[in-house]
Amino acid sequence: MQRIQKKYIYIITIFLCFTVIKVGKRPLYMLIWGKPSSQKLSHTYEQFADIVPPQQWQETTISGYKIKYQLRKKYKVCGRVVWVDWNDGLINTWYHSAQRPSTKLYNAVAAVDVSIIHGATSADNNWNKIKFDHEERGLRYTYLYADNPIVNTDEINNNHVIPASFAIRRALAIIKKGEFVEMEGYLMDWKGTGKFANFNIKTATAAGDIHTEKLYGGRYGAGLCRQFYVTKVTINGYTFE
Repeated sequence: MQRIQKKYIYIITIFLCFTVIKVGKRPLYMLIWGKPSSQKLSHTYEQFADIVPPQQWQETTISGYKIKYQLRKKYKVCGRVVWVDWNDGLINTWYHSAQRPSTKLYNAVAAVDVSIIHGATSADNNWNKIKFDHEERGLRYTYLYADNPIVNTDEINNNHVIPASFAIRRALAIIKKGEFVEMEGYLMDWKGTGKFANFNIKTATAAGDIHTEKLYGGRYGAGLCRQFYVTKVTINGYTFE
């Protein structure tokens, strides 16, 4: 009898620990890594700004990988989150690799995809008429014509996020589908070095950009994602930098 009781105590304890971690992670992360902000995310938008003077190629190391990068635009977006997909880690990298050695580099540098919609497409009672899905680092969506939703392609974007700090990673780990988030930083082209020297990828620098040349994972005419180096995130009254 005592062994059975201990077994149930262990199960209940594990369940409670899991619940505390799951429920308490968001307020805990906000307390530790966030700063209270009076800013209210009352409207959605995206802003592209030129960098003056234009940036040259530079080198840095991210997650243990040396890369070359060129900052292309300052970028800021405020919109509704429709998908968050983490790509780094042993299991995710193994799952996505599929005979592509450069996936290890890509997943380590651009660790998470955050898909955001803004404008009329993100409005209440409109966005939830659209079914979003995300696979192989691409955002897909479908909808029923009978529901007659507003779907502006220039208001739907997929961001391959390169977190500028650990605090930014913590913020991205707690954002929820359907909530509004503001992110700012830089759009950048980047490429690998050493054994990954053949890896190169370009960023979208305007709404509606498409692939005009064959790059990693790209298809001619397909939408070009934003390679987004994020330096600031604001969610639910807290800012992370």
